[in-house]
Amino acid sequence: MPQDSSKIKTTRYFESFATQKHPEIEQGWIKQVLERPVKTEKQTNNRISYWGNIEEAGGRALRVITLEDGETVHNAYFDRNFFRRQQRGEEPK
Repeated sequence: MPQDSSKIKTTRYFESFATQKHPEIEQGWIKQVLERPVKTEKQTNNRISYWGNIEEAGGRALRVITLEDGETVHNAYFDRNFFRRQQRGEEPK
């Protein structure tokens, strides 16, 4: 499937911190999770968490956090706890 080459919207935090801490996370994976999440949850601070499994990363669960607009990415990281809950059948796959 061809990837959309347009750049994702991000916060200054994401650009200066999250990409440095998690350089292995590809922009295409973030888009994939936002377009087809296995779970979505609104946080108490009105940000939105999206989870999706990345086949190219061994099926690991990627958590993408956006601002309340649902498209501006604030953070993205592999969520081991969510992945473990998936393995136990406590979260959707």
